[in-house]
Amino acid sequence: MIRTVFQILFILLLAGGGYYAWQSFSPGDPGGAGGGPPGGGEASPVVVSDVRIGLVAERVEAVGTAEARESIEVVPEVAGRIETIHFEQGQEVAAEDILLELDSTRQQALLREAEANQRDMARQLERARQLLSSQNVPQARVDELQAGLEAASARAAAIETDIADRKIRAPFEGVVGLRRVSPGAYIDSQTIVTTLDDLSEIKMEFSVPERFMGVLSRGLPVEATSAAWPGETFEGVVSDVDTRVDPATRSLRVEATLPNEDRRLRPGMFMAVRLLVSQRENAVLVPEMAVVAEGDRPHVYVLEESEDQDSVRRVDVQIGTRLPGEVEIQEGLSEGDRVVTYGLQRLQDGATVRVVGTGDGPDAGS
Repeated sequence: MIRTVFQILFILLLAGGGYYAWQSFSPGDPGGAGGGPPGGGEASPVVVSDVRIGLVAERVEAVGTAEARESIEVVPEVAGRIETIHFEQGQEVAAEDILLELDSTRQQALLREAEANQRDMARQLERARQLLSSQNVPQARVDELQAGLEAASARAAAIETDIADRKIRAPFEGVVGLRRVSPGAYIDSQTIVTTLDDLSEIKMEFSVPERFMGVLSRGLPVEATSAAWPGETFEGVVSDVDTRVDPATRSLRVEATLPNEDRRLRPGMFMAVRLLVSQRENAVLVPEMAVVAEGDRPHVYVLEESEDQDSVRRVDVQIGTRLPGEVEIQEGLSEGDRVVTYGLQRLQDGATVRVVGTGDGPDAGS
C-alpha cells in the first residue's frame, strides 16, 4: 500500500514539473522566456542606422600585360661584318643615334669609282653642249651623254644608300636591351642585334564586358598594380577602345596608357587593372547587414517612428554597386530613412520594435 502511494506521488510530481515548464517557456506567454511573436504585444529590440548619401565609384577589374609605347627588334637592312658597336646594354639612346656600324670598305671604293664616272660624264656633257652650238656634235650625242650622267648619278646615290644602311640607327628614343652580337660577327637581315623599347609610357590591353560599352571612352582614369611593386598604384587613362566586340567572350579590348618616367614598369609585366567607368555623387547607401536576401528581390526594414510605439515597414529594394560594408540602393529608399541593421531575425512587416542602438553594431549608440 505504501509503495503504491509513493508511485502516485512520483507521477504527480512529474506532471507538475512538466506543466510548470510549459507555462514558463511557452511562446504564447508574454511573461515567458520565449517572448511574444513578432508583431505581437512585445516590441523586438533592434539597432537602426541612417540611410547615407555618398559617392559611389563603379570600377571594372581586369588583368593585362605591360607593353612598351614603341618596341622593336633591331635588325640590319643589309648583310655585312660588324665593325663597331656604339651602345651598351640598358643604355638610353636618342632617335637617329648610331647603334652599330658594318664594314663598308668595299662600298666606299665603289662610291669613289661611281663619283669619278659621274664627274667624267658631266665634263663630256659640258663639251658636247658647247660643240652643239657650232653644230659639230649632233643632238643625239648630247642626249646620250645626258642619260649617261643621270645613270652615273643614280649609281652613286645607290651606293651612298648602301653605305648609310650599314649604319644601324635608333628609329626612336628608347632603351636598348641585351646585346646579342659581337664585333667582327657576320650578320644579315635575319640577325637580331638587340631590342629597343620606348619606356616613357607603358601600354596595357585588357578586356571589359560589353555591358560597359556605352560608358567607355578615351580619357577614363585607370589604376594598375603589380606584384613587383607591392602597395603602389600606377595611374593612367584609357587611350583607345576597340571597335569590335569579341563574339566568344562578349567583351571589348581596351588600351590604357600609364606614365613611366622613372622606368619602373617594364614590358611583359603582369598587372591588375581597375577602370573607373562611372561615379555617382548622390548615391543612397545603407549598411550591408541591413539588406535581407529572401526570394527574388532583397528587402530592408524601415523604421516607422510614432509617439506610442515604433514599428517597421518592409521595403523591397533594388541593389546597385556593392562597397566595403555598404550597399547602394537604387530604388526603395531615400535620404532620411532609417533601416534596421540588427535584430532582423524576428521581424516582419508591421512588427513593433524597440530601438536599443544606432549605428552599425549592437553597441553603437546604445
